[in-house]
Parts: sequence; C-alpha cells; structure tokens
Amino acid sequence: MFQKIKQFASRHKISTGAIVLAVILISYFGYKALHNTSQEARYALAAVTQGTIITSVSGSGQVSVSDQVDVKPKVSGDVVYVGVQNGQQVKAGALLAQLDATNAQQALKNAQIDLANAQNSLDKLKITQPSDFSKLQNAVTTAQNNLDQAYQNGFNEVANTFLDLPDILTGIHGVLYDSTVGTANQDNMGAYEDLIDKYNYDKLAAMIGQATSDYLDSANKYDKNLDDYKAATRYSPSDQIVSLVNETLETTKTMAQSVKDEQNVLDTVVSSLQEYQSRRPIPSAITQYQSNISTYISKLNSHINSLSNIQNSFISSQQSLADAQQSVDLAKQFNPLDIVSQENTVEQKQAALQDAQDNLADCYIRAPFAGIVASIDIKKGDSISSGTTVATMITNQDVADISLNEIDAAKVKVGQKATLSFDALPDLTIAGEVSEVDTLGTVSQGVVSYDVKINFDTQSDQVKPGMSVTADIVTDMKQNVLLVPNSAVKSAGGVSYVEIPQDTAAATQLLANAANSTAGIVLNPAPVQQPVEIGLTNDTVSEVTSGLKEGDLVITRTITSSSAATQTQSPSTQTRSLFGGSSGGGNVNIRRIGD
Repeated sequence: MFQKIKQFASRHKISTGAIVLAVILISYFGYKALHNTSQEARYALAAVTQGTIITSVSGSGQVSVSDQVDVKPKVSGDVVYVGVQNGQQVKAGALLAQLDATNAQQALKNAQIDLANAQNSLDKLKITQPSDFSKLQNAVTTAQNNLDQAYQNGFNEVANTFLDLPDILTGIHGVLYDSTVGTANQDNMGAYEDLIDKYNYDKLAAMIGQATSDYLDSANKYDKNLDDYKAATRYSPSDQIVSLVNETLETTKTMAQSVKDEQNVLDTVVSSLQEYQSRRPIPSAITQYQSNISTYISKLNSHINSLSNIQNSFISSQQSLADAQQSVDLAKQFNPLDIVSQENTVEQKQAALQDAQDNLADCYIRAPFAGIVASIDIKKGDSISSGTTVATMITNQDVADISLNEIDAAKVKVGQKATLSFDALPDLTIAGEVSEVDTLGTVSQGVVSYDVKINFDTQSDQVKPGMSVTADIVTDMKQNVLLVPNSAVKSAGGVSYVEIPQDTAAATQLLANAANSTAGIVLNPAPVQQPVEIGLTNDTVSEVTSGLKEGDLVITRTITSSSAATQTQSPSTQTRSLFGGSSGGGNVNIRRIGD
C-alpha cells in the first residue's frame, strides 16, 4: 500500500503537493478555531434597589449576672430561723433568716408606751387653749386632706390622659406618614403635595414642614412623659405628682398643636380641590382623617382643661394649708402653757418608736431583690454580728459582658439593640440592649479594648453565667434608601463610581434573556463610569446618596473566558481611571446618567 502511494506521488508531484498544502492549512485554521482565547468581555449586572441598610459591630465575651450582693444583717443576734437553701430562687423581700427578736420587741413596747404618755400630756395642755383652737387645728387637718385629695385627683387625671394619648399619637402619625391617600408606596405628605394646586403649593409645603416638626416634638415629649408616668404611683411624693401633672399638661398642649397643624394641612388640600379641581373627588382617607382630628381636638382640649384645673387646685390647697397652719402658730404664741415644747417631745417619742420598729424589722433578714441564693453562710444557732455575710444573692437578669476594639467601641451607644448567640447553644439567639459602655479602655499588649454590657430582653434557663457569647450590635440603620452591591462600587483618586451600560434598554433585554445564566452578558457599546456618593456601607451593600436612581443597572463584575477557566477581573484591571490614568483593561468611556 505504501509503495502504491509512493509511486502515485512520484508520478503526480504537483497534485500531491497541493493536497499536502490543503491538509496543512485546514489543520492550522482548525487548531486556531479550537484554541482561540480571545473572546469578548461579559458582565454581571444588578439593579439599584430601595430598601433598608443596617450596620453592626460584633464582639465576644461571657455571660454574667447584672448584680451580686452579699446580704449582711444590720444588727447582731442569735440565728433562730434559716428559710432558704443554696440555689433557691426567691422573690424580693423573701425571708432569708431571722435573728432572736425578744429584746427588739420589748424595746418596741416601751417606745409605744412613751409615745402614748407624751401624747396624753400634750392633750392635757390643750385643754386650756382658747375654745376656737380646736377649730384652727381642724382647719389645718381639712386643708391637708384637701391637698392630699388634689394630689390624688392629679394622678387620676394623668392616668385618664394616658388612656387617650397613645391612640392620638398613632393617629396623627398616620396623617403624615401612612400611605392611604395616594399610591401604595407614597406617604401621605407626598400625596397631599400631588393634590394641591400650584398657587398653594409653597403654602402647603410650609404647613407640612411645621406639622412634621411639631409631631416629632410631641412624640419626644410623649416618650419621656410616659417613662415618668410609669415610674410614678399614686403614693409617690407630692412634688413628683405635681411635676408629673405639669409635664403631662405640656405634652398634651404640644400634641394639641400638632393636631391643629395637621388640620390646617387637610383643610388646605380640601379647599384646593374644591376650588381648582371641583370634579375630582376628595379621597375618603382625607375625610376620615378630618373626622378623627375633630375627635382628637375634643379629647385633648378636655384633658388640657382638667389638668389646668388640677394645677390651680394645687396652688389653692397649698395656700389654704399654709394659712391654716399660720393661724395655729399664732394661737400658740398666746398659750400660757408650753405646748410647742410638748409637741417636740411627742415628735421625739414618735422618732424613738420608728427606731424601735426599724430595729425589730432588722431582725428579719430579707432578700433585697428577686434572684437566686448562690450560697447561704449561716445555720440555726449561730451568733452573728452586723458585719457577717448571711447569704450571697445573684439576680435572674443575665448580662453579656463583651469586649470591643476602640474603632468598634466608638460606634456603640447605650440603648442600641443587639442579637446574642452562644457557642454552647447553637440553636438559641436572644435579643438584647446595650446598657453600659466603659468610658476608660483597657490596654493589653498595645491594643485598647472597651467593655460593653448588654442586658437580655428575655431570660432563658438554658443560658448560664460564664457561657461564651457573641453579640452583633446594630450601630445604624436607614430605611427607604438606594442600595447597590459592594462589588459594584469602585474608587479612584478619592472619588467613588460605578460602571453602567450605555444602552440601558438593550442591557435590560439581554439581562432578561440571560436571567438563568451565570456567564454574564456582552455589552456593546462598552460600559461607562458613573460617579456616585456613598453613605452607609455594610458587608454586602452600600447606600447611594446621589448619582443613581432606583432601577438603574450597574455592573457587579466583569467576566473573561478561556478554554481553561472563567475568572472575574479585579476592579484594578476592569476600568480606566476617572482621571485619565489607565488602570488596566480596554478603554472605557466616562459619562453621567443623562449625558
């Protein structure tokens, strides 16, 4: 066979040479086609979205308890009763132990007898008082009772006011910030501006600004007022109740002004529709808001009147008591007997009685707070002094003690929310709140750290003191902002930018066609750089404060392919610098959206 081929080649040299050349050319170009590594760049794109961005810092530490106290008696004595065991959970005021109270009980009886004798002596002295002296004393008693009743009435009126304030505050918030008047994603303030005529637009904008400012003032005063109200009881000191009434009156007045501002906004919108768009129906939400506001005004005015009357009753009752007491004091000056001296004696005996009662109470050693008895250090029959530790108690309130570096600690403030997780309990997470941030840091091997305490919002029996805990503390949050993936943001010369397609419509269509592809799309013409300003940034997304709008497409990565692998170019090799210096890759035009 080989001989035949050789004979054919020697007889047909020209034909054979042509065949060999053709085979070589076909092989060369086939190899080039199969091994061509020059392909067009492909891009992965994402749309600018509107959403919420949250930034946080993380730290680790251990679980501890918020308080640990060694309980010590105030008096010495023999232990006659022990009522708790190690590890027992007790309520505040629970009896832990009792000392022999025989002497204290006898001292109390003696103090009661001494007070009774002093009071009898005072009563005998008063027999020689003028006939109207008892009336003067009765006037003092009556004035004091009236003043006490005024304080009770004041607390009651504050309680009545707080039955209405929460709903009113929610209602006036909705007038401004709900989305019931316009489109689903448009707050009411924007809807009011869309409904107003051009002649009254500036006037309405000013009204909305005033209404917004007064609402925020109302909300801030309400929050503080509510905290003060929760901290008070009807048995609180009189000055605390007076202060609470004054504060509640001021909060109610501020809220009434906020309601009036919103009434002006609604009336202006309705008037504009009736005058310039008479055929356009008034939105039913506006009509409902006007009805609600009329109710709010009526309730707030009623509370303002009642609280003002309470203030006046404080003043008049205090003056009546002062006048009655002055009359008694003047009458005493003309009494030939030393009533004042005997009254002082009665007061001394009353103080002695109180001391005896306190000493008796000190024989009963009680829990200072609700918690767990970590250890009980005495037994029945022991003789102890006032410096002896009876028991060690810890609270039921768990606290996360974590450590942060100086950069993260600067972002943390008391009141910020946190999420807590535990190495020993992988399925458990608990919400918490920062309660304390150290003012002074701790330096170790040249590194500064700050301790942060985080209170648990809820308690779990699974969590034990000493467990390792990791805390993610929310340091900032913004809602309804424009967001882009971090991979889309680049910088050059201190200026941030993103890459965007020049032909947005074509890019959108290509992106839709390649929705399930991971290979990216080809852009022709090449993308351009768009300068942007960046706000908050977390691990995944960045806030764009200017330069883009919702729905804009941005390039998140550039993909190059070869027969061996597919790789993503780094930002330093994808684009040309905003300032003309090449940073690798092909030429990319620079322009702003809208150019």
